Amino acid sequence: MVSINLIGAAVGLSGHWTWSKRNATPLVVGNILLAIGIRSEFVLRFLYWIAVKTFRPSIFPLWLRVKVVGILYHIGGVHSGCGLSALLWIIVAASVQFQEAKLHPTILLVALVICLACVALTCFSAFPIIRRPFHNFFEIVHRFVGWTGIVSTFVYVLAECMWNVEGQSWDLDASRLITKPQLWFLITILFIILFSWITVAKVPITVYASSENASVIRVPGGLTSGLHTRISLGGLREWHIFGSISQGKDADCHYIVAAVQGEFTKMLNTKKPEMIYTKLWKPCGLPYFSRLFKRGLVMCTGSGIGAVASTCIQHDEWFLIWIGPNLDATYGQEIMQLIRNSIPESRRLIWDTRGPSGRPDVVRLLQNTHQYWKAEVTLFIGSPEMNNNVLQSCRALKTPVFGSIWDA
Repeated sequence: MVSINLIGAAVGLSGHWTWSKRNATPLVVGNILLAIGIRSEFVLRFLYWIAVKTFRPSIFPLWLRVKVVGILYHIGGVHSGCGLSALLWIIVAASVQFQEAKLHPTILLVALVICLACVALTCFSAFPIIRRPFHNFFEIVHRFVGWTGIVSTFVYVLAECMWNVEGQSWDLDASRLITKPQLWFLITILFIILFSWITVAKVPITVYASSENASVIRVPGGLTSGLHTRISLGGLREWHIFGSISQGKDADCHYIVAAVQGEFTKMLNTKKPEMIYTKLWKPCGLPYFSRLFKRGLVMCTGSGIGAVASTCIQHDEWFLIWIGPNLDATYGQEIMQLIRNSIPESRRLIWDTRGPSGRPDVVRLLQNTHQYWKAEVTLFIGSPEMNNNVLQSCRALKTPVFGSIWDA
């Protein structure tokens, strides 16, 4: 995607493709729309829902269903690709506008420069070399600089749509404005953003901290399997996404299992807040695709249980393997009893690595259980290093396995 846009932008700047220079603004806003839309809980849930409803296990072969999951689960690359593509076309737009700067109003040029700066900073802060060691900086830039970029894009596009270059005057003729695709792209962006924020609510929670290593948070409302939960302390600065454990959409609560790995999760463990912000419309995660398979295996380590437990609780054809040290002491009876009471022993293996069996050979255990359970697919949630090792090993053994994506 970036390559195609890069070629188009380069040809446009060279003067060999005049259409791209005349239509740089729609290309900018179109790429921004795709970048924002593909990260929207509403858009993703719709795409996942369509995929599940379309590719039923009883109709389509396993290889096709696995391929569909692979495509949709890695669709996040569209977000970064469209962000970089938007930056390329903003450069083209700026080149065109500033070559004829005297023909354009100051507000248009200023808004364009601000938009360019915001998109550039947002893109560069998202590169792993910056995002991983300076994650809080990345979150702040992505949120506040991103908002500034959206506002400046609105101002720039509206100014460009309403400015009549030939007559050197403002033209507010509605029939002229509605023919501008960039204006409709903007309206769609506004709808997506507003629809996300109107679902924000402050809810009471209960935090169980049986150890310093992890917290279990009880949140009101039941959830269907495969949905995650976003929470925030203040609602503006940063949001954190966690897997959710629930007995079903009619349950009175769901649980978040949060490993203590940063400032936010440490705060949850030590201060135990009683209220927190959450988004009532929940995003989908990898386990949502469990509906595409007749039988499956989920394997997780430590706090990864939060992402996959609901799949085994709500679907009788799924087997759970949970690996970790001192699980009862780390996560407490609230969550341990829920899992033991909701998933029969015939469909679960809880492996304590501090017990007499020690650490298992994860790949061999996965392979053996996958064959024993006659699973069509396995979902694996573990640390980045273990995740890579398991996926590479299973790929070599031609076992269909999907793992967690560590992109933030």
